[in-house]
Amino acid sequence: MAARVRAARRAPRAGPGVGAGASGVSVGGGFISEWGCNYSRDGGRLARMSQHDVVVVGARCAGSVAAAVLARAGRDVVVLDKSSFPSDQLSTHVLFGGGVDVLKDIGAFEKIAARDPSYMQDLELSFDEEVTVREPWGGPVGSTSNYVWCIPRPLQDAVLVETAREHGADVREGWEVLDVLWRGGRVRGVRAKDPEGAIHELHAKLVVGADGRRSTIAARVGAWQPYRASKNGRGLVFRYLDDPRVDTRDNATLHQWRDGDSFCMTFPSAPKPRLVALVMGPASDVARARKDPEGVWEEFLRRHPGWAKRIEGATNLSKLRSTADVPAYFRPSSGPGWALAGDAGHFKDPVIGNGQRDAMWMGHTLGTMAADVLDDPGALDATLRRYEQARDEECLSAYHFANGETRIQPQSPVLIALARKAARRVDPDPDLSDVFQRVRTQQDVLPVRRLAQGLGLAVAHDLRHRPGALPTTLRGAVEDLRTDLLVRAEARAKRFRSTRLIRGSEHPGWTWPAPPRRPAATVPETGAPPVAAAAPVPAPPSVPAGREAVVA
Repeated sequence: MAARVRAARRAPRAGPGVGAGASGVSVGGGFISEWGCNYSRDGGRLARMSQHDVVVVGARCAGSVAAAVLARAGRDVVVLDKSSFPSDQLSTHVLFGGGVDVLKDIGAFEKIAARDPSYMQDLELSFDEEVTVREPWGGPVGSTSNYVWCIPRPLQDAVLVETAREHGADVREGWEVLDVLWRGGRVRGVRAKDPEGAIHELHAKLVVGADGRRSTIAARVGAWQPYRASKNGRGLVFRYLDDPRVDTRDNATLHQWRDGDSFCMTFPSAPKPRLVALVMGPASDVARARKDPEGVWEEFLRRHPGWAKRIEGATNLSKLRSTADVPAYFRPSSGPGWALAGDAGHFKDPVIGNGQRDAMWMGHTLGTMAADVLDDPGALDATLRRYEQARDEECLSAYHFANGETRIQPQSPVLIALARKAARRVDPDPDLSDVFQRVRTQQDVLPVRRLAQGLGLAVAHDLRHRPGALPTTLRGAVEDLRTDLLVRAEARAKRFRSTRLIRGSEHPGWTWPAPPRRPAATVPETGAPPVAAAAPVPAPPSVPAGREAVVA
């Protein structure tokens, strides 16, 4: 019997499903089959049990990276994903240098480079067909990744899964996570269904939820509702096409046009000559584009003449894809035996295209920090909290930057004045591009003295060319400066899970959907926290300064 119990504790990572006629012996509250595998009861069914160091739910940017890092450190890691790979994912389309550095570290870079991607080495920003700034991308400190990639998700995510497996992670495709397992107030694993419908209990020292915005793990641990969020103003409409300028410098440039209150972009992609052409105008554009795709596309071409010229003559056009459901948020992202990574824990407006970069950063950081402390629950929980704090410090400035970019309004005269000055540079160094590349924050690139200089230039321009606009310029500059100073103060304070909202950055009116429902056959164990409400939840009211709740 002792030998069979030891065999159960060493249960293999995968195996056959179990029918009602399985035979074996009862041990404690479980069941050991004739194959030497451990089972428990789940709503009258048998659930196969196995023990691991880490279970990661979600195998895309954050999940596969975390799994690769943990498995590389010698940990027993299982990754569960309901999808099969390769498969697509609605996503921001660019991968900035910090994400490329993660690919290099885990050994995925060469596989993607072999797919013949375009290397975007420059950024070109155009404002109302009046001012154009062109500058090279810088790279993160100590990095050689001074360029940007745009890799289709079916290609990129399949490579990430392959890389995680090469490091020893057991990636299981087509598995649905039903619930988390609790013992003594800690998350101890997950209950999941395999592709054949068999139920499994995977016990682990750490469960990582990397399963996106509608995260099952976030819902099951009581972290479904964000503690802080902001409504998006922009929608996203895009398509793939073959680049008519694939052999020119334009194919090595990320272009962005800002015309009126609408943005549009081109991202040379992979493999050449594929290109993403994307419009981020008012969110109301999305509903119209779904009703009349080609008619609205023609409207976009008229709205953005520079963009239209860039893609003129393109062939092999894909169907339009779109989304308007992109509120930004922070969720509580760590607790006893669990952590959230990628969009499961934090999502910023896609207007700045930093989602993939940040998801890879989170997966890499979490895996690196947790690998050595998994065997000590107290040390693990403290480390997970430090990971969440580091995540917030890494992402908060970009969150506010994106919140500003998603506002539907004409471009700031102060920013245009600074761009007009920057456009006169000869052989420029990276400057505004550093904000997108996350080499420096917006506050580092645009210190208060530079904003004041920009205001002076904008006032002088208004007095010469449009004196009637001067009051609007001054009023907008004062409001933007107030917001900027609050963002700077928040960065210095480093509050944990602060609910203090910043006027001018965080936009009210967001709502939250109901969480994924727990399957009827799954019975929560004693000690599980309450699940979030089953109806859509409105945003909490803005919290006055000094009265924010800091959640431990």
